[in-house]
Amino acid sequence: MRIGIDVSLASGEKVGVGYYVSNLLEALAKIDQKNDYVLYPFFGNFFPDALKGVNCQQPENFRLYLNSAPRPLLRAMRFVLGKDNRRYFKGVDLLHCTSFFVPKSFNGKTVSTIYDLSFVLFPECHTEANRLHCLEGTRESVSRCQKLIAISENTKRDLMQYFDVAEDKVVVTYLAPREIFKPVVDVKIKERVLAKYGIASEYIFSLGSIEPRKNFKRLMQAYALLDQDAREAYSLVIAGGGGWLNKDIYAELGALKLEHTVKSIGYVADEDLPTLYSAATLFVYPSLYEGFGMPVVEAMACGTPVVTSNSSSLREIAEGASIMVDAQSVESISHALGDMLSNPEKRESFSGKGLERARKFSWLKTARKTLKLYESLIC
Repeated sequence: MRIGIDVSLASGEKVGVGYYVSNLLEALAKIDQKNDYVLYPFFGNFFPDALKGVNCQQPENFRLYLNSAPRPLLRAMRFVLGKDNRRYFKGVDLLHCTSFFVPKSFNGKTVSTIYDLSFVLFPECHTEANRLHCLEGTRESVSRCQKLIAISENTKRDLMQYFDVAEDKVVVTYLAPREIFKPVVDVKIKERVLAKYGIASEYIFSLGSIEPRKNFKRLMQAYALLDQDAREAYSLVIAGGGGWLNKDIYAELGALKLEHTVKSIGYVADEDLPTLYSAATLFVYPSLYEGFGMPVVEAMACGTPVVTSNSSSLREIAEGASIMVDAQSVESISHALGDMLSNPEKRESFSGKGLERARKFSWLKTARKTLKLYESLIC
């Protein structure tokens, strides 16, 4: 069986989709030496700058499409052949689409991963171009793919409700924390990483692309409601690459006069994330809606107590192992922060619960279930 996989978002500064693809590839490479894999570094509308930088230890049965071709030739070929040409897929039996694009020129079996339906439920949190891309891509996936992969039961339910998808068409494969996410106890490593990002005090940590759905505006408002002693003792550190529609988020920081205690450190290198989680007193993730919520399980895997939203997939993956809040309520978020900061025993309890919950998620499980799906469509 020859399997094609869209890896166009798995290079450069990866966010959610890119991490899903790169981790799935790594796990598939560990369990499958039988089938051949063709990895497409450009796909649909995506032609990334680092298109040959896919992070996967590829055995012989994995190859990057046209990896030996120079970049100018790839650009020229794309200009001549377009983004959707059957020549790209010669010999491929099954195509796994990962970025909301299903090529019309491909006649084999197709699978598409759908991460969430935030573009339907929270359209105001997207640019119009991104909303339309996701909407049209999901419609194409629903109508043209033999199977869909959802990354949570919540996303599966949303697909069934809003796109009238049959239940047996959707297979749920959870995401998982990578092996690097585990408690970091070495004091010198912590000191070095914290100094790198200019973090000088104990802190509450949050992570996500700086965009409305991540709810950073309410998080800052909730932090501002904490008493002065708590804010002086614990800074709020926000990490994440630039998203979209975020001018109001940065403006709120100035309006609340929190510049001295709220620190935005931007995109964080992979190797530093486990330390930033581990060194934090608390991890908070009050997102309005998530298809899975990877930072929550990463923080739990590092032994950091978590405060997160009681909605969408977050309840599914974190209930019982974290403090759940109403993401629409500043007061609910603030109360949870204050309660956890003032209660070391509760933090320790949820640290243990989070570690136990994180062990239930595994990329090898995800890869095995994904491979079983591929084989069910071809064999």
